[in-house]
Amino acid sequence: MLPYAPWLCWISPIIGALFILLFSQIKQVRKFRSYIAVASIAFSILFSFSMLTEVTNGEIVDIRFPISPPLEFGVLVDPLSVLMAITVSIISLFVAVFSAGYMRDDASLTRFWFLIQLFTSGYLLIVLADNFLFMFVGWEIVGLCVTFLATFNHAEREKACSGLRVNMILRVGDVALLFFIMVVYVYSGTFNFIELSQDIGWLIQLSTSGLLLFSSLMFLGGIVGKAAQFPLHEWLPDMLVATPSSSNALTECLAGPYLLARVLPLFQQAYSAGLGELLYFFLLTAWIGAITGLLTALAAATQRHPQHVMAYSISSIIGIMLVAFGLSGLVVNWWSGYMAGVTILTVDAFVSALLILTTVFISYRLSSEDLFNMAGLKSRLANQGMEVAVFAVSNVPIFSGFWLCNWVQTLALELPNNALYNSNPLIIHSSLGIFIVLILTGGVSAFYAIRLMGQMFGKRSYGRKVRELPRSMIYSLGGLIALTFVLDLSVPLLVPLLNNFFLPIVSGLVFQNAIDFVVYIIPSISTVLTIIALLVFGNISRMIYYKHKIDAEQILEKHVILAKLHSLVLNRFYISLLYRKIADYTVGLSIRLYRNVEIEGVRRPRIRGLSQFFDSVTRLMVSFSERASVIELEFEALNSKVAETTTFVAEKLRGLQTGVLSYNMLLVLVGFCIMMIMSLVLRGSVGI
Repeated sequence: MLPYAPWLCWISPIIGALFILLFSQIKQVRKFRSYIAVASIAFSILFSFSMLTEVTNGEIVDIRFPISPPLEFGVLVDPLSVLMAITVSIISLFVAVFSAGYMRDDASLTRFWFLIQLFTSGYLLIVLADNFLFMFVGWEIVGLCVTFLATFNHAEREKACSGLRVNMILRVGDVALLFFIMVVYVYSGTFNFIELSQDIGWLIQLSTSGLLLFSSLMFLGGIVGKAAQFPLHEWLPDMLVATPSSSNALTECLAGPYLLARVLPLFQQAYSAGLGELLYFFLLTAWIGAITGLLTALAAATQRHPQHVMAYSISSIIGIMLVAFGLSGLVVNWWSGYMAGVTILTVDAFVSALLILTTVFISYRLSSEDLFNMAGLKSRLANQGMEVAVFAVSNVPIFSGFWLCNWVQTLALELPNNALYNSNPLIIHSSLGIFIVLILTGGVSAFYAIRLMGQMFGKRSYGRKVRELPRSMIYSLGGLIALTFVLDLSVPLLVPLLNNFFLPIVSGLVFQNAIDFVVYIIPSISTVLTIIALLVFGNISRMIYYKHKIDAEQILEKHVILAKLHSLVLNRFYISLLYRKIADYTVGLSIRLYRNVEIEGVRRPRIRGLSQFFDSVTRLMVSFSERASVIELEFEALNSKVAETTTFVAEKLRGLQTGVLSYNMLLVLVGFCIMMIMSLVLRGSVGI
């Protein structure tokens, strides 16, 4: 391992970002901004690969910065962190090279590269941090960068609003995760992953206090939000459409499955020790993944915007990861599901990245963001890239999706025989239900994948001019196609290698060699049903979008029920509308509270938001004070002073709400410090 590699791996992009930001006014620096950004991420690849030496030797290295608790700063070198660091840095490099061409003429290039490098650094910090607190710093850095990239073209009102929606949805999951982290510290006295796994006594105390299930569900809420899973998945379509070159939404989503993989062995250990309430955590994780996989696959099959299709495809694939991780927590040999989830996380990161970059490549070439206006493009590179990705997504045999989805489906079907508490009817029914949902998801995935190919490369042609492509976009896409193709075809060989690589974390080998893996997958009923679903759904899509022998619109006109179902899916199950209704109701409630409370002497707030809350509290307190003065005249002077003081404090607090995001984040930091102090007090009060 290179000296300080775990630190420099995530610090390198920050150095590049600061260098570009501070010296962007120098002509020579401005000229080489893209090169500097690509180089800083390339160094992260170098440092991440250098850590392979320790991991292949079976070592787990926890390097901590000497600082007093509860603040903990350290990096962890183990199979999961190193694998994810390599995956993230490689994909980030491909995206950076691609974006160098895509964004070359943008007036805000300095801001773009600062955000991209900061995002990469935050994500690498997530996967390399050795404790929850340090990890959460990276988690929030990534969330902020996502918000700023979604609002990058803030002059366009719709994209600015999309960024706000993205930020608000992500914050829901982040608050839930922060609650879990604080509970962990209160009951364990540490944030460190290694220390938490060495003694599960804190989990037993959580169970005794009745908080284990609730806090684990809060943790799941954080995962669901970041991983774009139902019902918090609607931020991803907005994100991909609004972000320049769709540059970072993929790795943002992978943070959720990564953190689940990090914590899952700990929860499985507690479940094996008899903490039965975690059964609901694992089952809910699996069901959320299965439901998300099917719903988002259906949504992808109806969308016209290519980035919406990509977004729902990513959510669907991540849903299958969650199914694998959820099932693994329930069985005796938990490492089978765990390795399935980790393998999907690794391979499909490249598949999804290829889907996104190929789609952006085609949209850029045609200057179009409408699938119904993209047919007829003659580009061998784009065609090959889309074929490699689509064959994996649609579960075509010998490609990665076929092997990995069948693995998860077989695990679901075998769950009652391998579960720790196999007599539980909930496990039996969930096993069959999840299996059926996964088979349907595979079929729908084949439908939308072939639809995508048909719309982009079908026989119809619109005869328009195409844009010339920068070389960096061509080189980046070509390199990603080659790497993804190799990974796609080598899954049977890759699974045993990864299993041996993860032996310091898991408890044994799932498959001794590639032959064992192939024998496990091929003869299963899952394989038969997967191929049937592929043929049925794929052929329907082919007849509609390639052969044009079926008129989908005519069928919808004849069958009212199908038309209504199509409308439901086309409108994304009205989940975005539900979000909007909730937001409108909340705003309306705030306004009604503001208008119905009377007070004299308090000025109308300059900015709405939290200031309305302070106004309402002020009005109520002063109103109470005035009524008290009628009863007790001798307290009139005191009441007047209370009213003046309350009004003064409220005005000062209201002034803090400037609407400037940087000031708001400073307040978030202050609030976090207050929560840390409160957690120390609570910890002392419960005698831990």
